[in-house]
Amino acid sequence: MPGKSPDPIRQQIGARVDQELVTEVRVLALRQRRRFNEVIEEALKDVLKKYRDKAK
Repeated sequence: MPGKSPDPIRQQIGARVDQELVTEVRVLALRQRRRFNEVIEEALKDVLKKYRDKAK
């Protein structure tokens, strides 16, 4: 949006992801009445926790 400054805590990223996976995440987000990026952030946090826990 013009004139609107980006959230200083968030960063926009770009990634190439399997289209079927994107579709499944979009459907999940709609069913849960959540935003697409909320589901993506949750998934990223879950995978980081998974591998941090394995490193201990």
